[in-house]
Amino acid sequence: MNPGSKNPDDFKQTWQGQPRTTVDVDPLLNEVRRKERRFATEIFWRDVREIGSALIMAPLWIYLGVKTSSPWAFYLTAPVLLWIAVYMLVDRKLHQRQPSEPAEPLRRRLESSLAEVEHQIKLLRNVHWWALLPMSITILAFLGQSAWRERGGGWWTALAFSMTFGLVLGAFSVIYWLNLYAVRARYEPRRLELKTLLMSLEDEKPPEGS
Repeated sequence: MNPGSKNPDDFKQTWQGQPRTTVDVDPLLNEVRRKERRFATEIFWRDVREIGSALIMAPLWIYLGVKTSSPWAFYLTAPVLLWIAVYMLVDRKLHQRQPSEPAEPLRRRLESSLAEVEHQIKLLRNVHWWALLPMSITILAFLGQSAWRERGGGWWTALAFSMTFGLVLGAFSVIYWLNLYAVRARYEPRRLELKTLLMSLEDEKPPEGS
């Protein structure tokens, strides 16, 4: 341990020796609500883009399969796209944010905002289970069936199959990384901010007689 570093008890004593400040609740509550609205708008348009893309791609995928006379495994991706859209719609419905009340306590509002942010973090961190993995399975099935149909090509067919699936796997890895980056860059700082505000409220001591 560095000799010049302070013991955690020293920090505690220093903090306890600092004068307590009173949190101005109304401006803070207004700021929390403003950031809530901005966060809700961001999540809404993200869901619109992703759900809309999945709903558009599902029939388009079937159309492309018919036009190119693709094998049956090609069509498995269409229901997966619909599954992703339904999953996001149901998730949004189940975790729909209740409108704030004028007299709602600041602590309750902060806890509600924190729960919403933590849910979004969990949703993005698990995107590989409910989106990327099902898509990977259907694409692997299509590539496998195509490789079997062209098995007369020998090792060239196996090489083409491996390269194509490697490219797909790489693309999905990038998508997963982008989701984790969004968690680190936007959602984690927001969660830390809300936790800090909650801790500051816990540190507040009510006046005597209140």
